[in-house]
Amino acid sequence: MLQATANFGSLPKDRGIAEEVSPAPTWRGEVVRYEQERVPQSEYHTLLEAENEPNAMDLSDSPPETKVRFWSDYSRVFFDPKSIQPVPDTAENIEGDWTANQELFRQYDKDVELMEGPMRLTIEECDNFQGVQMMHDTATFGGFSHAMLRSFREEHPKTSIMTFALLSEDMPNMTQIGNVPHTRRIINDSFCLQSLYELCDLAVPILAPQYWKRPAGMPTLYTEPKSIYQTSGILSAIAESATLPLRLRGGLHDLHSYIGHLKWARSPPFAQLSGSLLPGGRVAKADVDDAIQLSSHSEESCTPYARRDVSRGFSEQDLNLYESWIGTSELKHPLLLSHHAPSYPIQTSFPGIFPDSRPKSITLFSSIMTSPSAAVFLSQYATFVQDAVRRKDAALMGMGLEHDDVKELANTLWEVVDSYDDILKEEDEGMGLGEDEE
Repeated sequence: MLQATANFGSLPKDRGIAEEVSPAPTWRGEVVRYEQERVPQSEYHTLLEAENEPNAMDLSDSPPETKVRFWSDYSRVFFDPKSIQPVPDTAENIEGDWTANQELFRQYDKDVELMEGPMRLTIEECDNFQGVQMMHDTATFGGFSHAMLRSFREEHPKTSIMTFALLSEDMPNMTQIGNVPHTRRIINDSFCLQSLYELCDLAVPILAPQYWKRPAGMPTLYTEPKSIYQTSGILSAIAESATLPLRLRGGLHDLHSYIGHLKWARSPPFAQLSGSLLPGGRVAKADVDDAIQLSSHSEESCTPYARRDVSRGFSEQDLNLYESWIGTSELKHPLLLSHHAPSYPIQTSFPGIFPDSRPKSITLFSSIMTSPSAAVFLSQYATFVQDAVRRKDAALMGMGLEHDDVKELANTLWEVVDSYDDILKEEDEGMGLGEDEE
């Protein structure tokens, strides 16, 4: 868990561990000690700790909406002390600054020795180390994550890496030319996509919530796109469910086989995530075919390379309907795999986005797939970077980027886009050879 120090809130680094004080200080003179005022406990945690006391509020029946200050305000878990890695706050705003973010990691790693210390110890404690599953924000931790993944790859070149990358709010096809802050964030996102292509085995770019495609007929969820607390509840439920097969006891899937299935066509590592939260429990065909698209989506119909569906809380009737629906799909087993699990539990920390009272659990559908439609999304970034190079955009100089580096970035993104066409040509040639042989 890497986060700016100021954003940890009331979560201490060493929970339950007393602060170490040297029993024999070398300094014998007067000591003046300054302590920063502790961040007060969140309202939710106060109510949570008091739930066993007499006359305490029953959070499961009517959990109150409390003020959200930090991501940790609604955390219900205890963290291993070495997993909490506070990154020092910077004097300047480096959001969207690719170069400055990389330098931040190098300075942090120099002080902490992340790979030799906390990371190595964490891996050694694993009974069966599968790989790394990571989620990061590109605007604030894009360059930082790139430098960290590169450092990890040097130590573990064959380890599987799966990443959920939360893109910035600026899209290349919706930004005016000459807007320096927007251009800076899009160029940063483009470098992140290049990094994911080079360092990750599977990468799932997640759009900003205002760009999620929400079907008109989906169940009403009261969410505000600008509320990180509410939108992260939806994202976490769908992403956690999509990767559920990796955590099932006695399951036959590990991270390597999970990625191998989705990338059987040797496509670039980019995948797309979608899903539906169904508090009413009723499942319709649209909940499967037209779910919330959290990743890039194309209006053009195309057959995915591979897909993994996870249903949670489906009744026997729902499962029969689901099997009949996928029976008409162009994608067949084993390229389309399905996993069925119990309903998704709703903790009291989950945001109150449901139209009625908060349910104990909900029906949920989640899907992750690889598809040639990702080429459309990537081509938008390639075009934007190429245009920025041609007009020598001022934002590039402000980011301290070399002209040749940005030009190479555009070329790499176009290579990724072209690789999707190469796969299609190989498939067509394979079908042609089959006809000749017959």
